[in-house]
Amino acid sequence: MPRAERSENPKKKRVFRSTERVASGTATPMEARRRRSFPESVTVQIIARLPLKSIARFKSVCKQWRSLIESSYFRSLFVSLHRNSSSSSSWSLMFPMKYKNPITEAIGFYGCKRWDLPKSPASYFIPFQRYPNHPPLDYYYISSSNGLVWIEVEFGFDENHNTVAKSFVGNPVTQEWVEIHQPQDPSIIPTSLLTRVVNGVVSSFKMINTTYEVNDTNDVRSMYVYSSEIGAWSFKRLRSPVPLQRAGFNKPLILNGMVYVWDKRVDDDDDTAPGVLVAYDFFAEEDDNQCRIIPLPVPYSKCVRRCLSTSGGDVIYVEILERRLKVWKLKSNNSDGEWWQLTREEIDMASAGFDVDCFPLGVNPFDTDSVYLWSRQHGCVVFGNLRTREFTLCQDTETWSDGEGSWRINTSDSKKYLDTYELDAALVVTLSQFVPPQWMDPVPRPPY
Repeated sequence: MPRAERSENPKKKRVFRSTERVASGTATPMEARRRRSFPESVTVQIIARLPLKSIARFKSVCKQWRSLIESSYFRSLFVSLHRNSSSSSSWSLMFPMKYKNPITEAIGFYGCKRWDLPKSPASYFIPFQRYPNHPPLDYYYISSSNGLVWIEVEFGFDENHNTVAKSFVGNPVTQEWVEIHQPQDPSIIPTSLLTRVVNGVVSSFKMINTTYEVNDTNDVRSMYVYSSEIGAWSFKRLRSPVPLQRAGFNKPLILNGMVYVWDKRVDDDDDTAPGVLVAYDFFAEEDDNQCRIIPLPVPYSKCVRRCLSTSGGDVIYVEILERRLKVWKLKSNNSDGEWWQLTREEIDMASAGFDVDCFPLGVNPFDTDSVYLWSRQHGCVVFGNLRTREFTLCQDTETWSDGEGSWRINTSDSKKYLDTYELDAALVVTLSQFVPPQWMDPVPRPPY
């Protein structure tokens, strides 16, 4: 996991520092004159190599720089220069909102070249003081997609002792937030945030609230869907090609506008079937209400431990069964009748020194060979490299750095969450991945 530090050109480093002092207003007269004498092409090349945190400050230097940084040319240049650093982007593995637990993360990676965040991404979720006379009481993380986050903020109780809560969608790093008014239905359950990406830019988003209708059958799912393109909620019913048990409140997995959630078929015997993934594309045609059913690649066992995650744009399924670790990738099509393919040969956890009580938590969003487990035996997170078959204990609140950034492991909350989670063959652990945006694009806003 640790990597050697990269060497930097001292001359280039001095130029970067001089540019940063100009942006902060602490430049010497000579540095200011030097900046004015730089050709614009040189200025562009210098700024585009800096992290986004610094570039955001440079926008306030002058109108010329602001116009330059907000141009499509500069954005394309920045993305191309940092393309090789995408694998080291900051990210967090978030616990789902279960019984209104506050915002917590299992793993946070920060300090990478793209954003250069000084602390873990989840620490930016508790954002603003939009209502100075009514400070928030609690924040709750709902979902995230392509750098946007949906949070619920509680402000106390009204005269009828009902909770006063507001929903916000925004970019926690730039602290740009949009308030979304929820439908007046007490049965709704905030569920998912989805985004549409066009030419690398988030152009719109949708929010999903699940609900239960009295007349719903085993092949129908009811929900409210908010679209930023029209700025309104609509009611939608999805249909499954087979009857489903509606097994509990499982956290959905979000990827490329798709929602994947674990369920069981009505005709499945609980003692013999592993369950299925129910998939639906919320950016498909409006009149398409049909879900897709994807079988999971695992036989039944009371000892199976499994999780759903994403990595490199793919749905990843991780399983530990009879001390053997397997990682599958969902195939783009099943023309050969198979939905899944193994990413690597299975690993005998006993030979790796973790033969009992290991539960998969998730996968690195940029590296399918990097998996994260929870060891009840050791009471801590375990990092696994599937390429080298090496597994490393990550001790309590340990923070360490490698050549790309810094890691923080939240051991205490991981233990608290997994101790209360019913880890058995009937459930799939689905933690949420938050990855800051690759650029400072504005949050899509409703047309009003």
